[in-house]
Amino acid sequence: MSAPLSSGQQRLWTVSQLDGAGPAYNETMAFSLSGPLDVQALQRAFDALADRHEALRTRIVVEDGRPVQVVEAAGHGFPCVVTDVGGRPGAVGELRRSEAFAPFDLARAPLARARLIAGAPPPGLHATGEHRQFPADEEHILLITVHHVVFDGWSRTLLLRELGLLYAARLSGTDPGLPPARPYRDHSLAQQAWLAGDGPAPHEDYWRDRLDGVPPVLALPADRPRPPRQDFRGARVPVSLGPELTARLKAVAREHGVTLYSTILTCWYILLSRLSGHVDIVVGVPTANRGATGEYPGTLGFFVNTLAVRADLSGSRTGAVLLKDVRAALRGAIDHAELPFERVVELVNPPRSPAHTPLFQTMFAWVPTQHDLLELPGVTVSPLDVEHAPAKFDLALGLADEDGGVRGHLDYAVALFDHTTAERYARYLVRLLGQLAERPDAAIADYELLDEPERREILTRWSTGPRPRRRTGGLVERFTAQADATPDAPALVCDGRTRTYGELDRRSTKLANALRARGAGRGRVVGVLSGRSAELVTAVLGVLKTGAAYLPLDPAQPAARRAAMVGDARPVLVLGDDVTELEAEGDETRRPVRTEPGDTAYVIYTSGSTGRPKGVAVTHHSVLALFDQWLDRFGATPGEATSAWSSIGFDASVHELLLPLTTGAVLHVVPEDVRPDPAALMAWLRDHRVVQAFLPPAYVRWIDEDPARVHGLALRQLLTGVEPLTDAALARLAAALPGLRICFGYGPTEATLYATAHFDPRPVDRPAPIGRPLPGSRLYLLDERLRPVPPGVVGEVFLAGDCLARGYLHRPGLTAERFVADPFVPGERMYRTGDLARWLPGGEAEYAGRRDDQIKLRGFRIEPGEVTAALLAVPGVREAAVLVDREGEPRLVAGVAGGGGRTPHEWRAALAGRLPDYMIPSVFAEFDRLPLSRSGKLDRDAVLAHARTSASHHPVNTTAPRDHVELALLRIWRDLLLHPAIGVSDGFFDVGGTSISAIKLAHAIGAEFGRELPIRDVILHPTIEAQAALLRTDHPPETGSLIEFRRGAGATRVVCVHPAGGTAFCYLPLSALLPADTGVLGIQSPGLNPGEEPLPSVEAMAEEYLRLVDPRPDETLVLCGLSYGGLVAYEMGRRLAEHHPRVSVVLLDTTATDDPAAKAAIEPVPAAEFREKLVRFNGMYPGIEDAQIERYHRTYNHNRLTAREHDPGETTARVVFVQAVGEDTIPGTAEFWRRRARGEFEIVPADCGHWDMLESDALGLVAKLVTAELTAR
Repeated sequence: MSAPLSSGQQRLWTVSQLDGAGPAYNETMAFSLSGPLDVQALQRAFDALADRHEALRTRIVVEDGRPVQVVEAAGHGFPCVVTDVGGRPGAVGELRRSEAFAPFDLARAPLARARLIAGAPPPGLHATGEHRQFPADEEHILLITVHHVVFDGWSRTLLLRELGLLYAARLSGTDPGLPPARPYRDHSLAQQAWLAGDGPAPHEDYWRDRLDGVPPVLALPADRPRPPRQDFRGARVPVSLGPELTARLKAVAREHGVTLYSTILTCWYILLSRLSGHVDIVVGVPTANRGATGEYPGTLGFFVNTLAVRADLSGSRTGAVLLKDVRAALRGAIDHAELPFERVVELVNPPRSPAHTPLFQTMFAWVPTQHDLLELPGVTVSPLDVEHAPAKFDLALGLADEDGGVRGHLDYAVALFDHTTAERYARYLVRLLGQLAERPDAAIADYELLDEPERREILTRWSTGPRPRRRTGGLVERFTAQADATPDAPALVCDGRTRTYGELDRRSTKLANALRARGAGRGRVVGVLSGRSAELVTAVLGVLKTGAAYLPLDPAQPAARRAAMVGDARPVLVLGDDVTELEAEGDETRRPVRTEPGDTAYVIYTSGSTGRPKGVAVTHHSVLALFDQWLDRFGATPGEATSAWSSIGFDASVHELLLPLTTGAVLHVVPEDVRPDPAALMAWLRDHRVVQAFLPPAYVRWIDEDPARVHGLALRQLLTGVEPLTDAALARLAAALPGLRICFGYGPTEATLYATAHFDPRPVDRPAPIGRPLPGSRLYLLDERLRPVPPGVVGEVFLAGDCLARGYLHRPGLTAERFVADPFVPGERMYRTGDLARWLPGGEAEYAGRRDDQIKLRGFRIEPGEVTAALLAVPGVREAAVLVDREGEPRLVAGVAGGGGRTPHEWRAALAGRLPDYMIPSVFAEFDRLPLSRSGKLDRDAVLAHARTSASHHPVNTTAPRDHVELALLRIWRDLLLHPAIGVSDGFFDVGGTSISAIKLAHAIGAEFGRELPIRDVILHPTIEAQAALLRTDHPPETGSLIEFRRGAGATRVVCVHPAGGTAFCYLPLSALLPADTGVLGIQSPGLNPGEEPLPSVEAMAEEYLRLVDPRPDETLVLCGLSYGGLVAYEMGRRLAEHHPRVSVVLLDTTATDDPAAKAAIEPVPAAEFREKLVRFNGMYPGIEDAQIERYHRTYNHNRLTAREHDPGETTARVVFVQAVGEDTIPGTAEFWRRRARGEFEIVPADCGHWDMLESDALGLVAKLVTAELTAR
């Protein structure tokens, strides 16, 4: 007998079709049995259990495209396989894992199995038998596995209880006294009948309102990016609440009128909110769902329903308030629990993704207690931990209230979380429960996740850099000491000339004295406007020798920006090209420089959020601290070559210019024409034997394309940073240059170039960490209340210590806003960066974007680094950047170098296996190289500008079908979903698809194509074009020229003839608007398919097409043709009118002329121009081969030439000429057709362009005209 599935069964059956989901819904129980066991009685008990419960004799098959449950007759049995392992513990573990992970075939009953392992030592005992209480042959392990589709938590308790009773009855020969079990199919039949009536309406209203605008996914801090599809691999960590804590929680629950379950659920919400940063949280909560009056207490089966319980944690709620809010949310959900979860999903219609479950990704449930045991007479039964913890959700908390405490487990998805992370989350939950029990009236935001030891470790070991080693002297003192020690040593190489330390010292001293005479000194600012020259270095040293701060002004910057900077900084003067002249005014007498560590060394302007640049004043102390940590790690060798790549307006120039001159190195200034060319730069570095250099990340990525590009370089120390790089790229660079040591630095200008660094790259394709704080610096990752965040949780980056700048020049208010009191070191400041980061295991930090520019689209929070990493993994891609374009509707934009001219659909296909759908960019802008600013940073505006241009030229039409495969699928979708406006790129679930209709779709596809498309493919490839791509591999395009858009049932037909391009799918929208009983045919040009040759003339086409159409004497026939198609349609009508009076011809802006010169001008179209036309007229589809495009091209040009040679004759058929007047028309066209129409002739103007005739408003006009012809004849 067969019966419909319940809604829950439908969902589980659908999910079970997905790859990796096979064992995910195996429900496994394991017990150690000690004592004399009657194996035959146990087998008979299992068989009797199956006879009692239809669920244990049920299988699921597909009938007419719908899965149904088929119940086998009693006596089918419940197999219990006996395996003797001879006391080998290793074999036991292997068998347990095998049982847990072996999938069921849902089409074969029973969906349950048992295995009795004989000779298995009880857990904790050796196989030798020492300390055994029973003989070896009386030690067993019993494994019972049932598929969730016929089983739930209630059923577990029922099964174990009845199995024990039936076993005891078999031993004693008595009747177990169990009442008959009601069939499960009664439930599924009643549920489907209820769903078909009016009963669901009030529940639907509740859920539709309650879950309106629900966030599609909860972004928990994971150890790995979410894979594009769930693999259901899981593991488990224990959770335990002691009796004392449990008692306190129960007391709090009683005080506030809630249950213990609701109390723990409240803390689960708090934990999820604190981990994710979300305040709108949905948790899945199971409910028994065995009828309002308990109609099925003794029936095995899958009754459980899952409730999507939503809680709001925003504002300053206390624990007590949230307890009541959660109670209300839970009660509301339970009051409307009768509506199946599957129907709720259909109503809310959240974005679907195979990467996660819809509506919620976390679960909380009471699970059976240890007391829900199997009881077998004479046998000691002990429950065993299960070997298998499938991850149906990201996190699933299962607890039981027993023995005065609460015990259970936290199941987690292995694809997302490490075991240590799950253990940490379990500890956080217990800690939150303790605080709720202690302080229910406190604000939930005050509850702490970290205990004191964890907090101390983060603040002292992770957040604080090593104690710095101080060197003597300031910047000027260090330089002059070096000049005194090695006056004749080379110091600077620029423009082909070398300057010594002595020369630089003398010239900068003379300049300093001249500047003093003009008012330069401590507390003052002097502007330095200079290109890449020796005078620039002299100017910087000269200003510092006066005690003033230098203000770098890059000549390449816009004059207006430089003027704004000068106006804000108010320098005493600006040095330009007059450095040499000023030098001549000063003498060489050194004068003491009275600079203090807190004096400003330089002022660099950065962009402000308001558009007004802000000057960052950096002190001597901070610069020296930066230099000292470098020297401590890398040391310095006098005479070694260093380079200066950065422009003076970029703070990396401070490191490049001044560090070498304080250590005896030789500074080589990179020429301006070499800077923007990485290949030229590599050659220049090689020629100058540069040992220490700064390279922007874009150049590191360029090197990573071919690490051999650095062969022969003398580099031993490399500084890079500013923007993200993958750790693997840094590791490959280090491997390409043995002995190279890399510093990947992070820090804003306010933190003196960089305050943290990563020195040990690893070959892993994920963003390189921003590392640890430098000596003397501190890195805090804090929440909104300035508390340290736990490992993995995103917090805002605050920097403190020696790295901090003095503040913003002349902006005390802004300085106070961004440089705030350090709550962990009294009397010191910390800088609020606005950046986000998370702690990695081990204490390094990983960048996570900007606080003020988080990417959140359609409710999904997106990590740009994950998308960038996926793009870089696409073959050929050299560089990638991911941005949000907020002009208009926000969308994700990818800038890519090395894309190979992929279409957007090809990009999406390339990323589909790496990213969830919501993380795939909408627009792909391709570059030869990503555009950079002069400081080496990504030019975001240039990327977005190019992306907007790219987006306006879509290379693939995504609405109408492009071949027979897509057309057939479109018909199936429309028949199934009854949706009038489905496009080939629409998502199945977005246009009304459900899990059950996905099953019907798979069945219909199998019937149409003779090939079953698995349910998993329907779900994982949820668009017509994606499904067509799967089917094309086994189902080549049809080769016939006739397309049946609609069969029709009456005596009227419309025949639509292809334009010059040869395809007829452009008429599909027209066919949808014609009368339902009218047959609609499309005719395609021979030559489009392999092995075909085009027909030689319009006349030959007309003859062949009439043969294919085979007009019937009694039918009304309308021949329609757009553009070139009208020539053929006219010729068909001319021939047919001689013996078929009920024919008319509708010409859709078909141009024609008698002018020989105009005809001669019809020439073949070049391939490049044709490709544009192919896109415009819907010929492109993802994966189209070049050979197919060539056939299209050949056919198009052939048809154009047949038009040039064709001269239409006169006809008695009725002719309707629809002329486009929305653009310039060819003079005389209407008159040309009027002269040839000897019968009725009508001109109808259409306010559209030539190629818009079958679109928009004009389409409606054409449909009315064709319909009128059908009814008038």
